Order: sequence, then structure tokens, then C-alpha cells
Amino acid sequence: MRRLLTYIVSLYAAALIISCSKGGKTLGIPQSSQQLIAGQWSLQQQKVLQYLNDIVQLDTTYNTSLNNVARIQFNKDGTFYSISFYSTGTNSNNLSSGAVTTADSTAGVFSFAGTNFNVSAPIAGLGSSGFPVGVTTVTANPAVFTPVSNSIAVAQLTASRLSLHTENIYTLSSNQVTQTFKYECDYYFTR
Repeated sequence: MRRLLTYIVSLYAAALIISCSKGGKTLGIPQSSQQLIAGQWSLQQQKVLQYLNDIVQLDTTYNTSLNNVARIQFNKDGTFYSISFYSTGTNSNNLSSGAVTTADSTAGVFSFAGTNFNVSAPIAGLGSSGFPVGVTTVTANPAVFTPVSNSIAVAQLTASRLSLHTENIYTLSSNQVTQTFKYECDYYFTR
């Protein structure tokens, strides 16, 4: 009986040691997943849904191409950097239809807290549809954007694939009218 009790206590102690990280913190996502996200990822596709007052205004998918690329780098120290680039190609020497080139970059920190994934800044993507659809001019002085909520979740993480889902909700008040915008985005990365 005493040997059985000693064996059970030893087994329990081993389970505690294995389930804790080096800092003594128990993590909901295995340490290997945190290490797995580290490195450079190339965005292959981005699905965008944008709502204005709960009515779909934009539903589109952007695919990577030679003129439309985005990447994100997650570092082991908990920082990240993302960049995107879009170009319509070369200038046609026509003043009314010249080449369009845009670039975006963001940087911040990321963390896993339990099973939650958090980033401190937006992720640069393939599409440039962050400004509210349906708002072409804002005549109020000043127009007020108010964040309501934002979230990000890891939908898939393997050695070669990373999928993220983001949702951002905000309001825009202009000329005593308040509208609610919801911006959903699915990012599909590969290494």
C-alpha cells in the first residue's frame, strides 16, 4: 500500500512538472505552439466581410500575386512586424490612369494568454478596405470614430500553415448620425 501511494505521488509530481513552463506558469496553449508561430509567414489569401449597421457592404477575397503581397514575422521575444505591398503595375504614360502603389506596415507585441492570442496592433493584409464602406465624405467637424470591440483568434497553426480570424467593431458619428461598422477578416498564411 505504501509503495502504491509513493508511486501515485511521484506520478502526480511528474505531471505537474511536465505541465508547467520554465517560469512556473501553466499555459493553455502548449509551449511548442508558441514556438511554432515564431518565424516569417507569407499571406496567401485574405477573406474580408464588412458590415454597416448589420448589413453586408463588402464580401470579397484577396489573393496574393506578384503585385499584391503581405508578410508577418513573429519573433521569439514576443514582438511582431507585418508588411503589405500592392501595385497596379507600370505607369502607362497616361496622366489619368497611372500606376497605383501602396504599402502598409505595422509592428507590436503578441502573446498567448491561456488559449487566447493577442496582438497590440492590426495586421497588414492584402486588401485596403479598412475605411468604412458607404462613407465617401465626412462633413461633421470633427467626425468621431469610437472603438467598440476587437478580437483575434488563431484558427489553425501547424508547421506550415497559420490562419487568423479578426473582428473589429466601431462606430462613426457624423452630423448627429451614428453608424456601426463591423470588419471581419480571415488571414491564410504559409511558410
